[in-house]
Amino acid sequence: MTFDLNRYLAERKLTVEEPLLSCLPAAGARPALLAEAMRHAVLSGGKRLRPILCLASAEAAGGTAADALLPACAVELLHTYTLVHDDLPCMDDDLLRRGQPTVHAKYGEALGVLTGDALQTLAFETLARTPEGRPGTVARLVAELAAAAGAAGVVAGQVEDIRFADAPTRDVIDYVFRHKTADLFRAAARLGAIAAGASEKDLTQLSAFADGLGFAFQIIDDLLDARAAQSDTKPELSCLDIMTAAEARDWAAQHTRRAVEALAGLPGDTVPLAALARDMLQRIF
Repeated sequence: MTFDLNRYLAERKLTVEEPLLSCLPAAGARPALLAEAMRHAVLSGGKRLRPILCLASAEAAGGTAADALLPACAVELLHTYTLVHDDLPCMDDDLLRRGQPTVHAKYGEALGVLTGDALQTLAFETLARTPEGRPGTVARLVAELAAAAGAAGVVAGQVEDIRFADAPTRDVIDYVFRHKTADLFRAAARLGAIAAGASEKDLTQLSAFADGLGFAFQIIDDLLDARAAQSDTKPELSCLDIMTAAEARDWAAQHTRRAVEALAGLPGDTVPLAALARDMLQRIF
């Protein structure tokens, strides 16, 4: 039977939506404006790719999606915080995201900063509520997400993105793609696997898969988002600044191939992960 990726993604998105909503402050909770802004940021769309990766990794490691439900929510809350801060005037200065006003555009810059702060801390509060199947699991989960999000992870990638946006090199592109994008993909997969009680061998394989997927995702995003240069906008770092579109497609294909190869021998169902990686790549061919 052919695997229906679109159906799988739609079903898994529904799986995570209700618990994600339950993590957020209730509508009208004081301060009502902060609750509204947080809900706006999280509930204004999105494919929920990272939480789905978390759930699928738990299953690939031999566990269940239920094992990883709270870690999946935590990853999405953390990811949303990064988007809220990316959109700020001091960063990318974007007024729209997913067809909706960005948080700072709708609620003001100060509340944009505070909404991102609140979502980041809520991610760790949510992660800390993960049922602990074995002693030390929750501490390990928190450490994993903190490492991926912090000064050696997403924040590091963002700093170098800003610093070298108008003059990137291959080394800069590699660094930014790894830390700003791939690190959170890797964390999503590792959180799911750890919550499911994965062996170290399986954890290493899923980490390699997610690294490749994260790199490919960013390369593909650059190719799909290729745009004419506009002198009145801030420069945005792209792999197309240092390579041709054909070279970028080859680079994405290499990462996708390595990602899929890393799934071999895992104890659980890896079909959704492999299908996701291949489907992403097909978007640029």
